[in-house]
Amino acid sequence: MTKRLFRPLAGGLACACMLCSPPLAAADDFEVFRRQQQQSVQQQQAEFHAYREKQDADFADFLKTQWREFETFRGKVRIKEPKPHQAPVVVPPAVSVRPAVPAVPAPVTPSAKPVVEAPIVPPPSPLPVPPKPLPRAADMLEIEFYGNPVNFAFDPKWRSYRWSGNASPEAMSAFWSLMSGSRYESTIQAVATARRDLKLDDWGHVALWRGVVQALQPGRKTEQSLLLWYFLIKSGYDVRLGYAATDVYLFVAVRQQVYATKFTTVGQQTYYALLAEDRGEGIGRFYTYEASYPVKLRPVDIHSAATAFTRPSPAQRDLKFDFKGETIAMRVPYDRALVAYLASFPQSDFELYFDTDGSSLLRRGLVEELRRHTAKMDEESAVNFLLAFVQKSFAYKTDDDQFGREKYFFVEESLHYPYNDCEDRSVIFAWLVNKLLGIRVVGLLYPGHMTTAVALAQVRPGLATIEHQGKRFVIADPTYIGSTAGMPMPSYAQLKPSKVIELQH
Repeated sequence: MTKRLFRPLAGGLACACMLCSPPLAAADDFEVFRRQQQQSVQQQQAEFHAYREKQDADFADFLKTQWREFETFRGKVRIKEPKPHQAPVVVPPAVSVRPAVPAVPAPVTPSAKPVVEAPIVPPPSPLPVPPKPLPRAADMLEIEFYGNPVNFAFDPKWRSYRWSGNASPEAMSAFWSLMSGSRYESTIQAVATARRDLKLDDWGHVALWRGVVQALQPGRKTEQSLLLWYFLIKSGYDVRLGYAATDVYLFVAVRQQVYATKFTTVGQQTYYALLAEDRGEGIGRFYTYEASYPVKLRPVDIHSAATAFTRPSPAQRDLKFDFKGETIAMRVPYDRALVAYLASFPQSDFELYFDTDGSSLLRRGLVEELRRHTAKMDEESAVNFLLAFVQKSFAYKTDDDQFGREKYFFVEESLHYPYNDCEDRSVIFAWLVNKLLGIRVVGLLYPGHMTTAVALAQVRPGLATIEHQGKRFVIADPTYIGSTAGMPMPSYAQLKPSKVIELQH
């Protein structure tokens, strides 16, 4: 009886095992399928490689012939009207002043001008110098990008290449062909990975490539420009190489308007001399190619600037100001590495500066230090406190007087340089109001001046305001020393701003 019971069970188990185990034919079919898939991928890769080689060969042929002379144009200026050479000061009520037609404040004699103590500003510490690349394996390099190590492979022919000095279409074509036949794929991948890991913006990506070519060809400007031209195009950016006599130039297409930098136009696209140390001032007429690269290239996008990728290089700034008879002093940390990066950023529209954050050092230091004072203040008092801080902690000087050219500051830069002017003060004031009070701020651009206005929850009678998008904003001028919310600079009290700058943060 027992044996008869077990026989069917054993048979059932055998059947079950046969059902669970794939037949030999099925395993063979799967292996055939796998090999077919692998061969298909390899074929696609080979076809793509051949397609890319043809693109490079066609472009090299274009480069031999399609060149003509182009002209460069002087960089556009954002604020054309002259700014006051001194920050105007609120005249105390005790001093009688005859009513007058609003005019740009003129310098006053020391006897008539209230004494305003200018902050003692130490010379700014030098910006960090990128260290020399560290030696690695024979075909590997490591560079330090604003404190971050970046490793990449390279083809030895890139380091041994020497420019003959013969600037001609044939020479440019020959260089392109040389690079196209080299091992560049792993280098492009390494830089793309670093860009992703560091969360760089487009300009940071360009700057990283610049660091790579400087490591490959230290001190050789022409070789660096040629390498950068090739790598940026292979990274998808719309850049153009040009030459005049023996000099080689690189121009960059940018999605946004760029100021204070020479430019040229090829077809419908504008290209800027952003990578020239003098912003293109030394470039006149030059030759460049009219052909376009076979793959669609994109302009560099500078709508925002990344501020969180640097490994901070801490520096400190001592600040002091007076508020309602109390002297408040503080030592504020900031990031010199971030200042060095922002100093290289193309000059663009004001929205870029208002919408760019400060470093973590600045947020933890300056913002929290000021919060100790504003935490128990009502909204208007806190705005006035921040106005006093910006008005009196920083010495005023126009960009022309400080740099010999127009330069707009990001928040971090006001802590580094010894002076700032109206647009710089507006940027840092708006940033502080947003971080500390969370209320809406707009920038106001006038001829020769910039200021701000804040959306106070309660607007007392008598405060000067503007209407924007159906909302009242109270004038708050961080350059008009001694003024409080609702006190416009007299020269602009009756004027409407030529532009209202909306902040996104």
